[in-house]
Amino acid sequence: MGPRTTAPGKAHYLYVVFRAVLTLVNHIGLASLLYFFAILSLAGVRGIAHPVSITILVAGLVEILFYLAWFLPYQAYRQSPGPQPVPLTRVLRRQLFDRAVNFCHDPELFLRGWFDKAHMDDIRVENVKEWLAWALFDRESDYAEDDPELNEYIAEFEERGGVKIKQGTGDAESIRLSFDPVVMRHRSLLFYTGVGLLDAVTTIALLAKGFKYYRQPRSSFFTTYPFRFKTLVFPNESPYAGLSYFYRPHTSKEKRPIVLLHGAGVGLLAYIPWLASIPPDVGVLVVEFLAISSRITAPLPTTKELVGGIATIIGNHYNKVDGSDEFVLVSHSFGSLMLSPLLQRPDVASRVASLVVVDPLPFLIHLPDLTYNLTRRKPRLSHPNDWRMRFFATDPNVSYTFARRFCWHDFVLWTEQLQGRRTTVILGGEDGLINADAVASYIYYGDLKFAREDRREWRTTPGRWTGQEELALYYLDGLDHCESILHPVGRAALAKVVGAYCERSITWTSRFAEEIKLGDVTSPISPVTRSPEMSEPGIGVARTSEDARPLTTRDTLASSAVFTRYSETSRVSRGLR
Repeated sequence: MGPRTTAPGKAHYLYVVFRAVLTLVNHIGLASLLYFFAILSLAGVRGIAHPVSITILVAGLVEILFYLAWFLPYQAYRQSPGPQPVPLTRVLRRQLFDRAVNFCHDPELFLRGWFDKAHMDDIRVENVKEWLAWALFDRESDYAEDDPELNEYIAEFEERGGVKIKQGTGDAESIRLSFDPVVMRHRSLLFYTGVGLLDAVTTIALLAKGFKYYRQPRSSFFTTYPFRFKTLVFPNESPYAGLSYFYRPHTSKEKRPIVLLHGAGVGLLAYIPWLASIPPDVGVLVVEFLAISSRITAPLPTTKELVGGIATIIGNHYNKVDGSDEFVLVSHSFGSLMLSPLLQRPDVASRVASLVVVDPLPFLIHLPDLTYNLTRRKPRLSHPNDWRMRFFATDPNVSYTFARRFCWHDFVLWTEQLQGRRTTVILGGEDGLINADAVASYIYYGDLKFAREDRREWRTTPGRWTGQEELALYYLDGLDHCESILHPVGRAALAKVVGAYCERSITWTSRFAEEIKLGDVTSPISPVTRSPEMSEPGIGVARTSEDARPLTTRDTLASSAVFTRYSETSRVSRGLR
């Protein structure tokens, strides 16, 4: 039985302090005005003329000007549409629709979730068409020519989901990230100053651990605030102008290097305790995403450009012809969204030895939970971590990134894409951003036929984890989103999993039996040992260097029937259903 934990976000006194400090910091202009009137009424002109009062008033005036001159224009400017995603073909739309319906444990809740919890009587056919036009066609309006296809999807959803959608147009409004208003909240100059100081502390800590900083072009210095003076000072320039990164050379012969894709927040500070624990001879590459790091900076590039940039950076350091520099890819929260497009690139996928996915976002991204919780749900008083997540989600650049640079079918990740390498998903049991039960069931069983009592089984996964499974769930009971990084238990789990994956001497077993490779999926599956002789590609079977191409979205959708049948035999063989 894994250890039951108490999440730090549930310590209400910390929540009160967090809210109070950030409210004061981000409303320093208003606080200065209140101070002015209070001092004027209590001490008159002499109180206002005091040096401390003058300092506070000047700071407040600067903050008010910053709000009026920068935030309000920026907020208005960022309401415009983002880059248009690459359109899906009809075949892909059909396959994505089928997969979404297959992995939908409650069709009515699914639909209501995408309509801001509206009543089914208010969700009518025309409302659903409007939502489907966004979800599958990336269109806001003018979808009349696709009406037959949309009607086909709605009819199938009703039949397969056992729900009836009334004709006409109802009062419900769907959630459509690309077209909905971008909800952002002001951040003060004082807040950004604090972020800059934390950035400096992070840089010093990483340099002390042997990292080198690879900057963006010096011409980008004035495009980011707080200013990063290391952009002017450090000599090494990133091979991709859109991203900076930290890199420590790899010298170990017994271990693999690590690549980290971080999540949203204030940068890399939260990862320092774990990064500092990594042996100094293990190479580490940490890509920075400034647009989700509480900064004023340029928006993220398009998905294609961003993934290409990450691939360029990785190839700059891990490019041996024999593939001996394969690495462990660790992704956290937002960083996990990069996995699907990265694994569709042979130049990257062929070098990924293992995957560690922490606080995963891309699994079952078609479910409404992530989008609803980020944009619609009001923070719950009983869940202090909700307020922390809402604070970062409403950061001007973070909110814009999710609203205008987020296309779900670019980032959705299916478990079939993980075949041929070891993967561990570290999931907090109380994750407040995603549907933690659904994701745990999908990873553990391969389906969404879960019940609350299944949590008892998932809680045992930390104690049963061996590092030899092809796909493993590491369930951290009681932890919320991001607490897998912030909580000592979560960091210990991350260190344990990554440490095992870095060992070159450890062998591992495949999740699928030889029968899967031969197309026989009617009998219970038993693991087989991964070996170089497994040269024939198949579901869950290791691939040779000649067949290193990872499964694309098209491949994984086409093989869904095979994988789902495996899930059923897995569940039956465990005696859980």
